Amino acid sequence: MSLKSARLLAFVGVAAMLLTACGSSSTPTTSSGPLTPSQTKGRTLVIQGWGGAWTDATKKFAEHFASEYGVTIKYVSSDDPELTLQTQSNAGSVQMDVVDSASWISYKKGILAPFPDYLVNTIKANVDPVCVSSTFIGCYGATANVIACNPSIISKCPTNAQQFWDVQGYPGPRAMDAVTPDAALLFALLADGVSKDKLYPIDITKAINKLKKIKPKVQVWLTSGGQMQQVLVNKEVGIEYGWNGRIFTTLQHQIPNLQVSWDDSVVSNPTQGGLAVAKGSPNADLAFTFLNWWVQKADLQAEWTSALTYPTPNKKVNSLLTPTVLAAMPFAPNHTQPVLEDAEWTFEHQTEEEKAFQQFLTGS
Repeated sequence: MSLKSARLLAFVGVAAMLLTACGSSSTPTTSSGPLTPSQTKGRTLVIQGWGGAWTDATKKFAEHFASEYGVTIKYVSSDDPELTLQTQSNAGSVQMDVVDSASWISYKKGILAPFPDYLVNTIKANVDPVCVSSTFIGCYGATANVIACNPSIISKCPTNAQQFWDVQGYPGPRAMDAVTPDAALLFALLADGVSKDKLYPIDITKAINKLKKIKPKVQVWLTSGGQMQQVLVNKEVGIEYGWNGRIFTTLQHQIPNLQVSWDDSVVSNPTQGGLAVAKGSPNADLAFTFLNWWVQKADLQAEWTSALTYPTPNKKVNSLLTPTVLAAMPFAPNHTQPVLEDAEWTFEHQTEEEKAFQQFLTGS
């Protein structure tokens, strides 16, 4: 089975919900198309992203647009770009244009700008149907939480959730993702023996109780992608539950014998978020033009994916990737079937989930 086929099979269960929900958005009707270089020359575009390796990869393709269209691009980073967007939206002072990348929650909160017709048509012509939306370009940047282990300092590496919790059989300092509560809670339930088809609705209390059992052995609760790389490189920990892209970068450039296990991986749903434009963007017309240009650039998307192993949506991308990169992506057929996060559930239970998780982290 090809990676594309595997990806489509994984997406099909949620595609109907995405197309129905996003199809109901009020997309502006316009007969105009994207701006031309003569219209954009001298303007500035602000891209809000995650920083580190993610933004480094984004810069490499975005600078092609800057050169071609005569614009200046400012890259603004934070540990949580969407929280930044929500804060700016609530204050009525949006300062970003492109959201790199946005989630289903931002869509549901109505803080993403509906795409003009010409952009929706370009998206439809270049990506798989399940990736089409009128408020974001889906199938972009889906991230998996996986287990990484450095055998140079760990005598026996865990490969699944239950082994990760078995600190006697698999000893060593650990780090866990604290950026994504969903991933931590789902990982805890898997460690508690809950089957993958019974994880939703998430039993928050049960998951927190399981996390409490391993908390004394977790040396670092990770709050950024950069930290996920750093604690492995400086050997502060030897075992980590973190983002596959940051772990892949560490393996490629710093710890070549790093072991990565995809058993019990948890993946953000690729049809429930993507590249978007902030509602209230000061340069929405330029941002739409940028996305219209980007979605057609399979070669530049392939370079971005090759750097991070996160997917990009153009239908031609997979044919441009090396076997090594294909095998390291979240929906590669050589992996155990991942758990797909349900962002709709998260939206409905966000306050409850975040409160419980933060109380767990702080001990309050």
